[in-house]
Amino acid sequence: SHYFIQSNLRYSAMSGQKRLVVLGATGATGQLLIQQAVQRNYLVTALVRTPSKITFQDKNLTVEVCNIFDKAQLQPHVDTADVIMSCLGFPLAWSNPVPHFLTVAQNLSECMKESGKRRVIFMHAWYTDPASHAQASFLSRNIFLWLVIGQTLAGMRLSEKFLETTDHLDYTCVLPAGLTNGPVTDQEFLTNDTDSIVPGCPSRISRAD
Repeated sequence: SHYFIQSNLRYSAMSGQKRLVVLGATGATGQLLIQQAVQRNYLVTALVRTPSKITFQDKNLTVEVCNIFDKAQLQPHVDTADVIMSCLGFPLAWSNPVPHFLTVAQNLSECMKESGKRRVIFMHAWYTDPASHAQASFLSRNIFLWLVIGQTLAGMRLSEKFLETTDHLDYTCVLPAGLTNGPVTDQEFLTNDTDSIVPGCPSRISRAD
C-alpha cells in the first residue's frame, strides 16, 4: 500500500476518547472511515446531506445534517471537534477545476481559526501536482489524468496550495493511489513527502487500508 502525504504537522499525540468530525461520510471511503473510527473508540460526528445513506449505527456515532458550504452550520461542529477529516468527492468537471475542494478548505480554515482548532486531514489523490503527471504512462497522462479526472485533481491542488498559505492549521493531505473496494490488508504502507505519487509502486490501494 502506498500514498503521498503533504503535511505541516505540529500536533502532539492525543490521549483519551476524542471527537472526530467527518465530511464525506456517506461515500465509499467515508463509510469505512467512520466504521473504523468508532471501532477505535473515537466519538464520531458524520456531517451529511442524506442521513439515510449511513447504513449502520453505533453508540459512538452521531449523524448530523449539515450544509458544509454554510459556515454558520459548520461552525458548531468544528467547535466540538478534536480532529476533522474530509473524504469528500464531487462530480467530475470538464472545463474548469472543481471548485468545492477549495471552498470547503477555506470554510474549515475560517471556522477552525474562529474556534482555535488546528488538526484537519484531507483525502485527495495521486497526481494533484501537475509536475508529477510526467511520471504516469502515456495513456494515463493523456486520457485519464487529462480528460477524465484532470479538473478534479486541479480542484484538489487549489485547496492544497491554499492550505500551504495558512499558519493556524495542522493539516495533512493524504494522496492515495487509485482506490479499490478490497478489504483491510496487511501490506506495508509506503509514503513519500516530496512528490504527489510514490514512484515505483502499483497505482492501486484498498480503500479499507
